[in-house]
Amino acid sequence: MALRALPRATLSFSFLWQPKECCFMRLEWKKRLMLMTAYHGRGPSSRIVRSVLDNRKSNITGEEETEPARVLLERLFAQTQKLEQQIGRNIYFPQVAELGLNLGKLESDLLDALAALKKKEDDIQDTERKVLMEYNELNRAKIELEQRVEEMEAANSRQEKLENELRQANLVLVSQAAEIEDLKFRFNEIDQEISAAQIALVSKEDEINKMMIELKNKCDEAAKTESQLRTKGELLDTANEVVQRQEVELQNLRREIQEKEKELQVFLTMQKTEDEKLKVSKSNLEKQAMDWLIAKQEMKKLEEETSKYGGGANRSLEDFRRVKKLLADVRSELVSSQRALTSSRKKMEEQENLLENRLEELEEQRKSVMSYMTSLKEAQNEVENEKMQLTVAEARNKELERDLSMEKELVEELQTENNIKKSSLYVAINEKSALQEELDRKSAEFGETQNLLQVTESELVDARLEIQHLKSQCASLQLMLEEKNKELLDSRKTLDELNQEIAELRVLMNSQEQQLIQATSMLKEKEEFMQIMQLELNDTKKKYLEAETVVEQMVDLTNKLVISVKDDVLSSLSHTDEMWSSQLMEKPTDTFRWHKNHLENELELTRESLRSREMDSLAAQRALKLKEQELKIVRQKLNDREEEINKMKEMTQDADGVRQLYALAQERTGEKSTGYLAVEKLQFERAQLEVEAATSALRKLAEFSRGLLNRASLTIEADYDSSLWLVDIPETAANVSSSFECLAEVYTEMTQLSALSEKLVKEAGILCPQ
Repeated sequence: MALRALPRATLSFSFLWQPKECCFMRLEWKKRLMLMTAYHGRGPSSRIVRSVLDNRKSNITGEEETEPARVLLERLFAQTQKLEQQIGRNIYFPQVAELGLNLGKLESDLLDALAALKKKEDDIQDTERKVLMEYNELNRAKIELEQRVEEMEAANSRQEKLENELRQANLVLVSQAAEIEDLKFRFNEIDQEISAAQIALVSKEDEINKMMIELKNKCDEAAKTESQLRTKGELLDTANEVVQRQEVELQNLRREIQEKEKELQVFLTMQKTEDEKLKVSKSNLEKQAMDWLIAKQEMKKLEEETSKYGGGANRSLEDFRRVKKLLADVRSELVSSQRALTSSRKKMEEQENLLENRLEELEEQRKSVMSYMTSLKEAQNEVENEKMQLTVAEARNKELERDLSMEKELVEELQTENNIKKSSLYVAINEKSALQEELDRKSAEFGETQNLLQVTESELVDARLEIQHLKSQCASLQLMLEEKNKELLDSRKTLDELNQEIAELRVLMNSQEQQLIQATSMLKEKEEFMQIMQLELNDTKKKYLEAETVVEQMVDLTNKLVISVKDDVLSSLSHTDEMWSSQLMEKPTDTFRWHKNHLENELELTRESLRSREMDSLAAQRALKLKEQELKIVRQKLNDREEEINKMKEMTQDADGVRQLYALAQERTGEKSTGYLAVEKLQFERAQLEVEAATSALRKLAEFSRGLLNRASLTIEADYDSSLWLVDIPETAANVSSSFECLAEVYTEMTQLSALSEKLVKEAGILCPQ
């Protein structure tokens, strides 16, 4: 900017002394200034916008080589300040000629900056080589992926074979299980038949025992009735004697009768309940009798079946023995229950006898009382009645004897039937033992097939684990390949953009070199102009001295004339002389002041141009720093990617180790459930690792977008500050407005990117625990 403003000063000075040449040069330099200001007006802001856009994609490291460019730019800034101070102090002295030497130093510094840029180009070429190396590694990874895919296909084929074998084994198992179920069904049917026959036998034995007990009871009852009849005959004799005694005791007896009637009501209710129980037991006995008949029929059927299956008689003998043991146990239980029933029945009979006795006693007492009250005739009638009862009792005894003989015959028949059923039970037991042997053989075969199935399932689990491990490895490698491809594309884009920026910087350097050449030529012209100005100043000083001498001579002449001429004439002449002398004095002083003011204006313009040049140099320095930071960040990203690749390799090695440990554990245990648990555990760990990687990537992306937003805001502020002094120039106003529009678009894009990254981080945070 300082060199841009220098031609204006030279043009302004040349306009004073060379008007014709000045017009031509002024037009030419105006055109150059228009081009230069237009180029430089859009230079810094456009470079900053490019740097902000590049920060989205590339971060290249290179802080080791930032110092030389910074030092050179600081030197340029210091030398421009020195030039400004020298121009401000020594305007009219020949020391301005030293500016040419300073410009030579500036040229050397610019050459050093070019050398630093060449070093940067070498660094970029090194990064390109690294990118090519990574591209070769990616190709190798693709080849490894293809090999892994082939391995997965082979594992899938193995899995299909194992699944087919499992299906066949399952079909065999299903058929064997159906056979075993049929055998079990037959075995259960035979077992049920045997148990039913045993129950029927036990019930029949119980009935026989009950009938024997009833016979004994009936015999006892007959003996009791005979003894009672004898006692009643004796009582008739003693009744007459007792009548008188009982007349006295009638009143007491009536009281006792009332109490006994109450007791009788209680006993009657108890007797009703016991009668109901007896009815229930009788119905149960009838049912057992029916069951015994059914069992008899079934025994006949079994005899027919045993006659048909004569060859399996030996086998059924053992089954019958077992059934016999079971029947003996059941028989013992039935005997115990029968004893309980007999005891309860005896108690009932005793209670009935007691009740009957009490009722008879009451009736006898009533009758005796009534008979004793009326007459002894009733006693005779009672004796006759008792005789009739004796005859009835004798008849009943005869009937009981007949019943006993019939029951004995029935008992003998039942015993013969029981023997027949026992033989049939032995046959059924033998059949049951044969079926049990078949069941044991089938169960052994079923266990062998189950063991084979477990072995095949363990092999299937191993194959599935291998396939899942290969799939996880393929997925991780594919993700790595995609990331590497993206990084390659980004690095290529950044390299292209850097090459474009380097070309632009070269164009800028060439234009600055041309400007330096023009500035040196302009400085030389200015030095010549300063020499001419010095000569002109010397001439003006000489003329001023000559005018002073002339004025002194005129003053002397006026003094002489004053003496000779009157005061009025002298006053008028002196007034005219003073006016003429003042005009002669004022003319050179006015011209000198005008030149001085013009030079001061030109110096201010040169200072402004130097300041603008300093701002350009600072902007270039910022751009260089940004590029160096980008190089540094890209190198860091490359190192991070290498570390991530190493970590992924270690993770794959750890997964292989886990799989081997699981295989060893499965060989030791041979259990099926642990395989599924290990598979689920590995799947869960793999999903957890993927979620953690996604969340870390999203967080890095969010941090990166925030950093870009901060940088974009800083660059926007810097561009706004620089645009405040660029807006005053009409040529740069349009460029500043366009740069603001570009920065606004970049800012909106960065805000959208940051919002999207934060949204992705939140969604990933839901899946993965923070």
